[in-house]
Amino acid sequence: MAGGIVLPRQIAGSASGWQLADYLTVRARTDPATGGRAVLELDPLPGDVLWLVDHAVVACTSSAPTSVRWYTTREDPLNLLDGSSAGNFDVADWPVGLQIEPGSALVVVWSGASDEATGVMTAQVRVLRRG
Repeated sequence: MAGGIVLPRQIAGSASGWQLADYLTVRARTDPATGGRAVLELDPLPGDVLWLVDHAVVACTSSAPTSVRWYTTREDPLNLLDGSSAGNFDVADWPVGLQIEPGSALVVVWSGASDEATGVMTAQVRVLRRG
C-alpha cells in the first residue's frame, strides 16, 4: 500500500474481552504457624473473573525472620509468582498487575515462622470480568 497510512488493528488474544469491573482491597490472615510455616489460601476466582494485584503489604508476627512466597492455586515452584526474603514486613508494587487467572486461587506462604505466628496480607486488586 504505497503512500497509505497503516493503522493498528485489534488482534484477539488472552486479554481480549476483559473489562475492568471493580477495585478491591483484600485483607486476610493465616492460621497460627506450625512447623515454621504460615499459609494463606484464598478461594478460587470464578471462571469469568481475573485479578490484577497492583499493590500489597505483607507482615508476620514471627519472632524469627521469615520469607514469603506468592503462588497461584497451590504451592509449587511452577506456580511461583513472586516472593521476598523480608516476610516479617514488606511492600510490593506490580505496575502491570500480578495476574491471578480465572479458576485460580492466590496462595501466600511464610517460611521460617516461629510457632503460633500469623501472617497478614493486604492487597489492592483490579477485578476484570469477561465481557
